[in-house]
Amino acid sequence: MAEVDAKSRRVAYIVSDDLVKYADLLPSNKGRSSLVHSLAYHLDLLDLSGLEDADDKGVGPSSAGRLQKAFAAHPPTQSSDDAHRQRATVHLPRAATHQQLTSYHEESFVKQLAKGAGDLEHHSDAKRRRLNSPSSLDEEPASSDRSSHDPDTSSELQLRPSSSVTGTNRERGYKRPRPSKNQFGLQDDCPAFSGLPQHVALVAGAAITAADLLATGQTDIAIAWDGGRHHAKKDSASGFCYVNDVVLAILSLRKPRRVTTEDGRKTTKRAERVLYLDLDLHWGDGVEEAFHSSPNVLTLSIHHYAPGFFPCYAPSADPNRYTPPGSLKSDTGAGSKTLNIPLGIGTSDASLERVLTSNVEPLVEAWQPKMVVVQCGVDGLAGDPMAVWNLSAAAYVRAIQRVLGWNKPTLLLGGGGYCNHKFWPNYAPTYTLDAPAGEMIDQNDEAHFEAINKVFLEHIKKASSH
Repeated sequence: MAEVDAKSRRVAYIVSDDLVKYADLLPSNKGRSSLVHSLAYHLDLLDLSGLEDADDKGVGPSSAGRLQKAFAAHPPTQSSDDAHRQRATVHLPRAATHQQLTSYHEESFVKQLAKGAGDLEHHSDAKRRRLNSPSSLDEEPASSDRSSHDPDTSSELQLRPSSSVTGTNRERGYKRPRPSKNQFGLQDDCPAFSGLPQHVALVAGAAITAADLLATGQTDIAIAWDGGRHHAKKDSASGFCYVNDVVLAILSLRKPRRVTTEDGRKTTKRAERVLYLDLDLHWGDGVEEAFHSSPNVLTLSIHHYAPGFFPCYAPSADPNRYTPPGSLKSDTGAGSKTLNIPLGIGTSDASLERVLTSNVEPLVEAWQPKMVVVQCGVDGLAGDPMAVWNLSAAAYVRAIQRVLGWNKPTLLLGGGGYCNHKFWPNYAPTYTLDAPAGEMIDQNDEAHFEAINKVFLEHIKKASSH
């Protein structure tokens, strides 16, 4: 496919001091947002000048000033060599409204999220009072009532998402069990916390803001690193994800908009075909479920698949026709557009490159999406606490370069990744900002790649005919 013409691509970068503040509260990745954005700032990759121009002069600190304070930084000193460097233009996110959140999520779930930690703390206090009452002193609490802060479970839950999920049964593909309580999933791997309402509104709003900039032609590439919360369901939190900003962003891309054509005519236009590519170690189940019946959104998740590995938790609802959800031959949905490439333990740079070249790119050429959304989870890096894949940082860079080479309007979102190095000694012995591959053996054999090729040959044929 075409090479990336970096100099001609406009890049929008979504961040604000409030977004950093509340994204930093995510229990599974506390402080990661400020680390990521501060790194981008100190590498002189961000252009904040537009924020200064937009601010009212003399009325409190500017947006750029507040961001610099959030990054604990002074403006970077530019050298003569940096004069022609292309930087991403910073845009402030607009907090998602209740109407935007409920364009996908259930009203009752959104209302529960808006309560934050307060409502659950009230119930916890009531439960403690019951347990401390005379009638309960001799009773052991049921195992299902154990707090996510239990010392026997909290360390594991910090790294391994819970496999218990909630939500309505899907008509095709598989059925998810519904627990009798904690129906909103705000437990275990997704505990409610102080600041949750703002976290949800700003993370979702950042992705929607990025999508709007793409859809209205104001940028060619939009980046919202705090997004990519691909496990959240329509009516419940799941897998460290409280709101499915990915789904909300795609809905925004698909929204009909009034545009002016080159000859000056007003018309209504929408992105007829949106490709969602998920590079996270974990299956993008929440996004697949949302668009399982859509012929206009193609979801393609490249992930580790193994029985019991989150979120590969359910048998096939029709085992005579399909393998379990998230696997290679799972139900592709009413529009035949929900596809998966499962990879094994030790997946290497070469294996990821192979499926991108042999399977993903031919599919893109056949289907010709108008816009692309990428979930850029990096928990497949060698050295990540998940310890499943063996990818180098360069593998992710090459993957994104390949996507940008398609020359489609592209939204880049964040995702998993749980190895936060705050201090320079953590980068010993090379002291370079890198994650080289380790010595793990790649267990994807030739037979597995042949199976993928066979299945995707059929997917490509179907994509060509639609």
